[in-house]
Amino acid sequence: MIFWTLQEAEGDLLGLLTTPNQPYLAEAEIQRCAQMKIEKRRREWVLGRITAKALLTSEGLPFAGQPMNSLLIENHPEGAPYIANQANPGNLSISHRERVAAAAYTEFSTMQVGIDLEKIEPRAMSFVEDFFTQAEAAYTNNLSGEAQQVWITLVWSAKEAILKAWQKGLRLDTRSIEIQPVEPEHLLTRSDEWQPLAWQANISGFPLCWAGFRRWNEFIITLAYSLPESKNPVLSPDIHRVQLSNFPDINEISAA
Repeated sequence: MIFWTLQEAEGDLLGLLTTPNQPYLAEAEIQRCAQMKIEKRRREWVLGRITAKALLTSEGLPFAGQPMNSLLIENHPEGAPYIANQANPGNLSISHRERVAAAAYTEFSTMQVGIDLEKIEPRAMSFVEDFFTQAEAAYTNNLSGEAQQVWITLVWSAKEAILKAWQKGLRLDTRSIEIQPVEPEHLLTRSDEWQPLAWQANISGFPLCWAGFRRWNEFIITLAYSLPESKNPVLSPDIHRVQLSNFPDINEISAA
């Protein structure tokens, strides 16, 4: 099973770290945050970390009931986050953009997950030319208006999610993955269900992945998972959304 969540936050996230005996980040995470020079980056990073920890410590998950600051989330050299101080950490993926963060987790060590969150906004065609395959770019030119913006955002987000599930991130050429066309009516549909994506790999040596997407407000969320040891087609996974009841109320803390 894959557990995932989406969290929107307003207010001073960095202020959470100044509360007495703050229960959110481990000391090593506070030190890493302090080394980030750009405040926007620090805010998004903190939101991503707290969202992931709220997911991991929710009821029904392996770390339920543990203090958030007892979990140390670090990053592999290629960028993938992992729980560094637990015997059976499972696999974790985090994405954040502006005031929103998403996280996905599976307790199965043989399953890799990747989640990505992107804001739907205009992008220059030079972006498409640099990162899309010829077929993806050709389909982009067949679309217009909102459908084109959603398609460009979806393709980029799906590539990121699959590369995360491959544990490679953007170290691989994004054109090594080709997303198959999605009908305009599906691009414009807001649904609470994951819509599966068809795609192909233009390189060999990487595991099969399931990938899907959904729209939420002005964002696209994509999710991918792989089973590295399996040679069979990857079926749609059991995906469960967790509503966070333990995410800190920033406004309430600020008023205290």
